[in-house]
Amino acid sequence: MARLAAVEGGGTTFVVAIASDPTTVLERAEFPTTTPKDTLRKCCEWLASRHYDALGVACFGPLDLKPDSPTFGYITTTPKPGWQQTNVLGPLKAVRPAAPTLFDTDVNAPAVAEYEHMVAEARARGVAPPTSCCYITVGTGIGVGLVINEKPVHGMMHPEGGHMCVPRRAADAGFEGPNPNDTFGGLCAENMGCSVALVKRGALVGVHALKDLSDDDPQWDACAHYLGALCANVVLLASPEKIVMSGGVMLRTSLFPKVRARMQAMLNGYIQCEQVLTPEGIASYVTPSTWGNDAGMVGALTLAAKALEQQRATEKSAGKSAGGGGVMAASGLGERGLLVAGLVVAVLAVAAMRSR
Repeated sequence: MARLAAVEGGGTTFVVAIASDPTTVLERAEFPTTTPKDTLRKCCEWLASRHYDALGVACFGPLDLKPDSPTFGYITTTPKPGWQQTNVLGPLKAVRPAAPTLFDTDVNAPAVAEYEHMVAEARARGVAPPTSCCYITVGTGIGVGLVINEKPVHGMMHPEGGHMCVPRRAADAGFEGPNPNDTFGGLCAENMGCSVALVKRGALVGVHALKDLSDDDPQWDACAHYLGALCANVVLLASPEKIVMSGGVMLRTSLFPKVRARMQAMLNGYIQCEQVLTPEGIASYVTPSTWGNDAGMVGALTLAAKALEQQRATEKSAGKSAGGGGVMAASGLGERGLLVAGLVVAVLAVAAMRSR
């Protein structure tokens, strides 16, 4: 049985894992995100002591995802101190140079996983599969991953939708957010709606204090306003077939109906599609992640599964064994074979559990 390895690189923690498929983790470990040298060394040592056939790396950014770039695999202009222009992929790939590898952002990767899950569900129901999905994570920052026409979106760089402009609430007339130097003079979704913004707006002692707020606290209305605006922007710009939301802030499940309502209000009836007009439609359109806060790791493992699938397809078409494993940005999904089969099994298992 093939073994998949994954690295999920976050601003607070790097997580490494070995799995038999994207949803079945056999072992994992976590390392604090300190200096690049120390953090990557620990990840590499952990990987080096284990066998795996393919590697997926999903990391915070901004990232260089262009395979022909001299800084491919680097974190580039991140605001995280000490991590600017850091070669993340190079050391991780060097552990097993022959293992096929895919590399993408920590939001594009779970967008791919959520999309593959949607495809598996559609096939299990015998209906036409979707072609798009949006994944939004909301925590100390806000990130947006996109799959459009069956592929994660890359271009000049990659989506940075958390920094799209959003309309200011009247009650926030004097509120600058935690980073007034962010995009649009601070009037972006991340600066106005992330957990750090909630803490500052409410004069709380720290992010941990958010868990003690009641569901009807005005802070959640503020958060829902900016997240609803972000979702409306995504609908208008990319028209995905589903928006999946995750991250620490979205563990507050009472936010979902508030976000849906604000999105509908801001769209103002302009988009005449059932998904954003009816209560049933919007409840299945803006949803929690299938895997909760494990979405990032499932995403990284999905990249590993895709890397292995692409290598096997290449070897099959060439009619001979490939000489070595390549490194790719996750720019295409190709034939789904192994991955979809695994996800179909997972979907059917979840359905069986829910029916009990």
